[in-house]
Amino acid sequence: MRKILLLALFTAFTFVSYSQTVANQPPDMFGCYEFDSFDLTADENIVLGEQSPDDYSVAYFESETDAISQTNSIVYPQIYMPSQTVEIFVRVTDMSTIDNSYAITSFSVIIYQPVTIPENLNMIYYENNTDSFHTFLLNDFTPQILPGVENFDDYTVKFYFSEEFFNQDLALPNQYTNISSPQTIYVEVEDNMTGCISTAEITLIVQENTYDDIRGTITYDVDNNGCDENDAAAAGVLVSYTSNNDVYYTYTNASGDYTFYNVPNDEGVIELPISNTIDYTTLPNNYTITTFEEFADNDFCLAIPNTVNDVSVTLIPYGNAAPGFEASYKLIIQNLGSYTTNGTLTVTFDDTKLDFASASPEMTQTDNTLSFSFSDVQPFQAQTATIHFDVMTPSTVNVGDILNFTASLVGSDDNPDNNISLLNQTVVNSFDPNDITVREGASITLEQAEGYLHYMVRFQNEGTANAQTVRIETQLDANLDWDTFMPISASHNYEIVRDDQGVVEFIFNEIDLPYTDADEAGSQGYIIYKIKPVATIALGDVMEASAGIYFDFNEAVLTNTATTTVEATASSVDFTANEFVLYPNPASDNITLKMQNLNGEAIVTVTNILGKTVLSAIVSSNESNLDISMLNSGMYFVTFQAEGKSITKKVVIK
Repeated sequence: MRKILLLALFTAFTFVSYSQTVANQPPDMFGCYEFDSFDLTADENIVLGEQSPDDYSVAYFESETDAISQTNSIVYPQIYMPSQTVEIFVRVTDMSTIDNSYAITSFSVIIYQPVTIPENLNMIYYENNTDSFHTFLLNDFTPQILPGVENFDDYTVKFYFSEEFFNQDLALPNQYTNISSPQTIYVEVEDNMTGCISTAEITLIVQENTYDDIRGTITYDVDNNGCDENDAAAAGVLVSYTSNNDVYYTYTNASGDYTFYNVPNDEGVIELPISNTIDYTTLPNNYTITTFEEFADNDFCLAIPNTVNDVSVTLIPYGNAAPGFEASYKLIIQNLGSYTTNGTLTVTFDDTKLDFASASPEMTQTDNTLSFSFSDVQPFQAQTATIHFDVMTPSTVNVGDILNFTASLVGSDDNPDNNISLLNQTVVNSFDPNDITVREGASITLEQAEGYLHYMVRFQNEGTANAQTVRIETQLDANLDWDTFMPISASHNYEIVRDDQGVVEFIFNEIDLPYTDADEAGSQGYIIYKIKPVATIALGDVMEASAGIYFDFNEAVLTNTATTTVEATASSVDFTANEFVLYPNPASDNITLKMQNLNGEAIVTVTNILGKTVLSAIVSSNESNLDISMLNSGMYFVTFQAEGKSITKKVVIK
């Protein structure tokens, strides 16, 4: 019995001794790869707490297993240099006891990676003379130093004359004049969150200019006596510059000015391609550029030999329509003729779903019709009106309902085909402020494909500071006739560049666009253009449009993709587009089919682009859900048949 009691006392003593050893957790340590060594013992007083270092030993390990077995300890913990983030295990051992009771804790040594600066950075300034000195704006080089960075405010960038001046208050001013060419300076980039620093060399180079800008102004000879200051600016005119078999395109702005940026300093020809809207002649026919002195004042005077009265009317939604919210629309009057024009326009709308709120300029309302007069619109110029409606709330207006509008010119002119603009807009429940829409919608007929598609790109600065430059880039679809591309309207002054691969850039320089929190209304903008399908367009052909929106040096904000498909014309005994609605589109798992006044049953058939039936169902209510989760991604055609009539609509499955 005595032996058993002694064993029990010994066991209790061992347990108490073990429990008295404490290893308090120290804070994590932070550093930068290839720059820092760590003194793991720096917080040893925290680990020990009130325990005396004379009685307790502290050792450091890279694994818990080693800490328990007390093997492979870190030999030099005061100069520990890990290559990556690692967990360190700390063993505190009671040296005053026979069994050396211990406790273990851990902390992390966290290694941040400094930002990577590209190698062989050059800042080149092109001079028209051989002077080797130039004042460089060093901060303008930040996007090349920090490629892919969204917010430059997260970093502090400083430039130095020598590496010896790093971490000293001897940074170069932003406006720095080189002392030789080439000259090497040094950049230091500090991550404001981690404190990690990266450095690199930059070479400043001043060399003879081999690129420059070509500028000019195009004027319409209103009074047919030669162009002077009394004549009208010709806006939206296509201008081309050809050099070494490379063709560059741009368009005149509202003031009739055009610019080609950074074109090669080689011989080239400026001319005005044949217009697809107005039949004009030019004086001179072209310019041949051979020297820098010819890069400015390349002006053209336009004359219209065959007088014509032609006004184009276009109504485009400025964003989407959602129940209970405001919906806005742009009404654009373009003078495509040779006379200064005046007239009256009317806009009819569905007043059972919409309440007219306001318009600029002011419009007169009579029941469901708005009207206003325009005057003194010069040839090649446009006038824009903005209309605001309040969309009624559910159940008066629901998602999937169609809003119908008709804008028309009162009277007629020499080209009545473009005097009426019809708009059928589907009500949605949400929208993105940076998007692209096509007024003609998801499908058109072959007959409609002979006319224009009208695109609007909207943008909104959702950042934290005003944007000084906004650039929109879009790739024109191969099924569109690039030569018919024509800008219509924009919220701010802009310039256009188009290459021979169909890439179009809309550039808003010095726009100073407010950010949303500072000025929600002022933070928005738009660009509207039109373009025709190619002459060879056929049934089933698809035209897609998307855009990348760049605010200053930030990465692109990508829009949705607006898709338009050429489909067969519905016969007179078929349902109209307004009677049958399907949404959402694109869809993923289910689509909703909505039919007005359905009596009895209807057959729904889904076919792929090869005409093969992949799904069919029978529905008997005005609103039904169709499960499409088993279908692969792609484009399909949904046919609705009932009461001896049918209609087919396209749907894209994600």
